[in-house]
Amino acid sequence: MNNIYIEAKKIGSALALCGIMSSAFTFISCEDMLTVDNDDKIYANANDTVYSYFGILKSVQNITERQVVLGELRGDLVNTTKYVTDTLYAIANFDDPQDGSCSMLSLRNYYNVINNCNLYIANVDTSAVKSNVKYMIPEFAQVCAIRAWTYLMLVQNYGEVPFITQPVKSLDVIEDYNTTKNTVNKDNLIDEILATGLGDLIDTDYPNYGNWDNGAVSISARKAIFPIRLILGDMYLLRGSSDTDYRNAAKLYYDYLNKTAGIVTTEYCTAIKNKGRVSTTDEEYSYRCDNSWGIWARQYTQLESSECITAIPSSANRQFGTMLTRVADIFGFTPTSSQSTQVTESTDGTGANEASTSGAITVVPNYKSQTCPSGAYYTINKSQSYIYYDLNLTNPLRIEYDSGDARYGFSCEQYTFDGEPFMLCSKAASTTTFYYTIPVYRRTLVWLRLAEAINRAGFPQMAFAILKDGLCEDNMPKHAVRYSVHVALDELGDTLRNDSDEIIYQTDTIPYIKLNSFGAMYYVDSYELDNFFLSFTDNTWDGNYGIHARGCGFGEWPAPTVGNIRTNISGYGDTITYDYSTLIINQGYDPQVSAEAITAVENLIVDELALELAFEGYRFTDLVRIANHKIQAGEKGAEWLAGKIADRGISINPYKGTRTGERDEALYQKLLKKENWYFSLPQ
Repeated sequence: MNNIYIEAKKIGSALALCGIMSSAFTFISCEDMLTVDNDDKIYANANDTVYSYFGILKSVQNITERQVVLGELRGDLVNTTKYVTDTLYAIANFDDPQDGSCSMLSLRNYYNVINNCNLYIANVDTSAVKSNVKYMIPEFAQVCAIRAWTYLMLVQNYGEVPFITQPVKSLDVIEDYNTTKNTVNKDNLIDEILATGLGDLIDTDYPNYGNWDNGAVSISARKAIFPIRLILGDMYLLRGSSDTDYRNAAKLYYDYLNKTAGIVTTEYCTAIKNKGRVSTTDEEYSYRCDNSWGIWARQYTQLESSECITAIPSSANRQFGTMLTRVADIFGFTPTSSQSTQVTESTDGTGANEASTSGAITVVPNYKSQTCPSGAYYTINKSQSYIYYDLNLTNPLRIEYDSGDARYGFSCEQYTFDGEPFMLCSKAASTTTFYYTIPVYRRTLVWLRLAEAINRAGFPQMAFAILKDGLCEDNMPKHAVRYSVHVALDELGDTLRNDSDEIIYQTDTIPYIKLNSFGAMYYVDSYELDNFFLSFTDNTWDGNYGIHARGCGFGEWPAPTVGNIRTNISGYGDTITYDYSTLIINQGYDPQVSAEAITAVENLIVDELALELAFEGYRFTDLVRIANHKIQAGEKGAEWLAGKIADRGISINPYKGTRTGERDEALYQKLLKKENWYFSLPQ
């Protein structure tokens, strides 16, 4: 492992110096479509291909930041300010800026990744054997996964793009290439990718290259792994043409979480536990953030190993490789890189001195930020509620606080310039702290996409349970009604069984209710309970919590005592705070009508995606994908998406039906046309 670590350090530094060892092309005209560099070579062993593989990762660095910027500028959670550049303003307002008009728009960079992958796949010897093991297969599988992921990004950004799986070495390759027929879009991407054989590699072991020393921190090379199950799941979810697609996506997400024991633990709530103050006299509540920002930030950086699945690393300065500072810069933080060299006396007796070099990126808030959190983002956070309970008093105490979701305070930060406050999107940086990765996949993202898939597959109550309680043996509903022992017996009927901690009662009115150990109830009808196709009853899922707890707290059973603040997203027997039926009815839907329940739960998932994943680059593509779900189901998906984005500058409480501000009508009309959801390919 030490040798691997040393080699990886050399490679990590070499990424700044080595060119992409393959061809790159751009769509300009048929003759000028490709720019060719003929220094390709045959890669026959690991020592050769590792440089090509890390060259591919370097080319991925060139597209990762723009995925964040493009995904957030076009969504509903970010507004541009008066300081925004013309090109970023054009992106945010769907003016279809020309390819190459700014650093965030370059189709060439995506196809540079793809052509690197194609060259590798065509030339690597996957039959090479060492110690009876085909040792090149793990790296080969990852290159195939990166190519598939890059096509997924292209389809999400451009709608339909040319699909090329052979390496481009000369312009002769495209003489007979039909760019009209050889294309992929959301409807055929999964089929074309499966035809390349990626599905056969789904259980391939990951390669291990030790760690990268980026000059400031040591980052595990395993953090740059792209899980094939997640990529294929995303493609099925993107197509979403039938229940089969949704079930296939759900099964792939489920299998990944199952194999990695990927539960949502109480650690996710650390940033908000014990950070509040309750006064029973004036009902005063405030955040006490302490060091919570660091705890929360680590959830999606390389520093938090359990949450972060895939992340692309940044270097501390150019000597160590590519610096990924554009996201922090656009979101309002001015980055500065530095370098230092330490000289120490040699310990080998030669008398020679040894020098070691390190670097760092620091950031400072910039009041001339090009972006800021939108009004829509503020109000979706503010619309959430905390509930405080103390049942140990003679008269049980219940206080509801309209403090909003705690994640807002840790995803946005307020600064003051000349006495005027301004807000910054602070996930990429905070005060003087720069985070050295750009996340691609993290665990909570997978859970939310699982909820999205099983909801559209016809199981809205199970999907809601992922948000509220977390699916596990303790939380899975049974064919019984469970009530707390505090409920009087004569109100419920005959006792079926009496345990030390619960009583199960028989009733004909509500056949399926589960009261979990935290007092949180949700309802599941007979169809869902009997036909649900995923199992959460083994001990893999023990201790799984609901995602909404990350921002609004989790309950504790028995109830908390005074002075030991705990929040409960459902409340003890509470039916108004985060309750399935209430939240559906508040949207104007009928929870007893399956299609309406699916739509309403999907809207709750969209809200949770905003609360959890804001400013990480997923927002616009999430909205487009879900709008397509609605269109496929016969709903007005285009109107829904257009309204979301055109309303981003105003305040809307989706649970109370209140609006403050005016819709951007011109933007709304523009987004009613699906072709405006995508960038145009260069002509």
